[in-house]
Amino acid sequence: MTQEFDYEKLGFKAGLEIHVQLDTKKKLFCRCPVLLRTDEPDFYVKRFFRPVMGEMGEFDKAMLREFEKGLTIIYEGYNDTTCSYEFDETPPFPPNEEAVDIAIMICLLLNCNIVDELHVCRKNYLDGSVPCGFQRTIYMGGGGYIPIDGKKISILHVYLEEEAARKDDKKSRGKIVYYKLDRLGIPLVEIVTGPDMKTPQEVVEAARRLGTLLKATGKARRGLGTIRQDINVSIEGGARVELKGVQLLDLIPKAINMEIKRQLELIKIKNELNNRNIKPEDIQEHFVDVTQIFKNTKCKFVKKAIERGEKVLALNLKGFGGLLGREIQPNRRFGTEFADRVKAYTTLKGIIHSDENLVSYGFSEEEIKKVFEQVGKTENDAVVIVVGEEKEARRALKLVVERAQMALKGVPEETRQVKEDGTSSLIRELHGQARLYPDTDTPPFTISRERIEEIRKKLPEYPWDAVKRIIKEYNLTKEFAEMLVYDGLHRFFEEIVKKYKLSPVLVASTLLQTLKALHRDGVPVENLTEKHLKEMFEALSRGMFAKEAIPTILTLWAKNPNHDLNYIVKEAGVLAISEDELKEIIQKIIQENLDLVKKRGMGAFGPLMGMVMNKVRGRIDGATVSRVLQQKLKEITSSK
Repeated sequence: MTQEFDYEKLGFKAGLEIHVQLDTKKKLFCRCPVLLRTDEPDFYVKRFFRPVMGEMGEFDKAMLREFEKGLTIIYEGYNDTTCSYEFDETPPFPPNEEAVDIAIMICLLLNCNIVDELHVCRKNYLDGSVPCGFQRTIYMGGGGYIPIDGKKISILHVYLEEEAARKDDKKSRGKIVYYKLDRLGIPLVEIVTGPDMKTPQEVVEAARRLGTLLKATGKARRGLGTIRQDINVSIEGGARVELKGVQLLDLIPKAINMEIKRQLELIKIKNELNNRNIKPEDIQEHFVDVTQIFKNTKCKFVKKAIERGEKVLALNLKGFGGLLGREIQPNRRFGTEFADRVKAYTTLKGIIHSDENLVSYGFSEEEIKKVFEQVGKTENDAVVIVVGEEKEARRALKLVVERAQMALKGVPEETRQVKEDGTSSLIRELHGQARLYPDTDTPPFTISRERIEEIRKKLPEYPWDAVKRIIKEYNLTKEFAEMLVYDGLHRFFEEIVKKYKLSPVLVASTLLQTLKALHRDGVPVENLTEKHLKEMFEALSRGMFAKEAIPTILTLWAKNPNHDLNYIVKEAGVLAISEDELKEIIQKIIQENLDLVKKRGMGAFGPLMGMVMNKVRGRIDGATVSRVLQQKLKEITSSK
């Protein structure tokens, strides 16, 4: 069960950053198609990165951290869908006008003030996700709001920017990282709210409403990862921490409460260190080479490392005794904070520390005692041990010293990755404004008032208004109406119902229930496009098959999406039959079961109905089968 807190007493506040990919035909700064590839690339480009100063003559700290990793980046490209802009060989094209119009629409829906002149800026990234080392971004507007339960959540900023490349985890190893260029450059809108949410439930409602609004535009791309939400969380006495990777709304309260617990525990640790009178100067970079102590150790991974020529280094942390083992989140201890930092910024897999059971690693009591003596450990101290190439091991211990000094101040500002259980691990320090500066390749451009007003005239209705209208117009349940709108399906639903004169309940249940049920059963429904569904509904309206055949047709078509509907219907054996053909089938089944009819009369209807449906299911409406069968039975029983 998720722990609850007195959020008002804690001074809790949170804001959201919502990122949504736009459904455009072309990318933002080039004219390549928006197409994700699964085939092997045609070429590779190798790159190394170095940091650059921002306008104020400063380096962004988080960017420097990325540089210190010493990564080699290899990009995967395709001859027919990758251009020279994408791997940073030519300047950008003017921004995609379609994407700009969508961004304006989103600004208007969020009640934002749109700037008169748009400037393209560069936002530095040295993790390799952007080949040129920076992401191009355009500030569109701000000063808006979105209403939630009578409260206005402020919209501080709306940006239009290019999506980053996607990491190829299958090929990436150690310091060599592979990125696919297919996702790079897809237009992306980022929405930043104010820190106006005072409870996790308010965060959930804000995220739901913003996500619903973006889907309702009909201009947001669909699929996993196309809408991402990050949460900025802080409490009194803590710090702003950005939680990334919270894809599911149900995970938001858990992730927030886990972060609150973490910050409260870090504040307690800070207070404990202050009570122990530990000062920054007490935490020194005094690294001791203890490799010789472990030369004959029974700890296998350490022994193998030494045989490879690697070193074992140790550091004494004055006054940290007992703190590294303190739990700050379920199954995560304070020592994990140090290990996360080492894993984030070096190639080492973590650390070993004295608050753990060192004997369980295979170390002998004698080895442990010698290490403690050599580093000068006292009862109140903690010892950290790292194993690796000497340069990397020293970098790791520098990071440990840095994190220990941060502990004296409490909670560091960080970007953290949320896990499925709600706990989180370090990604990097929070980026600062030093990485943002104007793009010299793209001149400013203006947005006319006329253009804005033309877009305003075409604004879609707000989703919460659409729900009320759909309930009224189509006599659907509130649950069905909300699901259609929140999943961004209501426009398609209305088009089908109006164009083909089909039952609203039938169309809604197909889109919301049948497709989801087939997906749960392992049917690849992601292969079915709106074109497939339109063809199916159109054929249904012509009487090509009965509504009972829908699951069968969708299943077969999802597995063979390149075949036409005529082939699918024929293969499924659900081509419609006439009422006369139905009568012949019923007459034959009755003759074969005449004893049952004589014995039970109209009571034979149930068993006979099952037999007939086994023959004609999906080929004629079940209500028609029931009517014709009852009529035939009445004729037989009344003639006796």
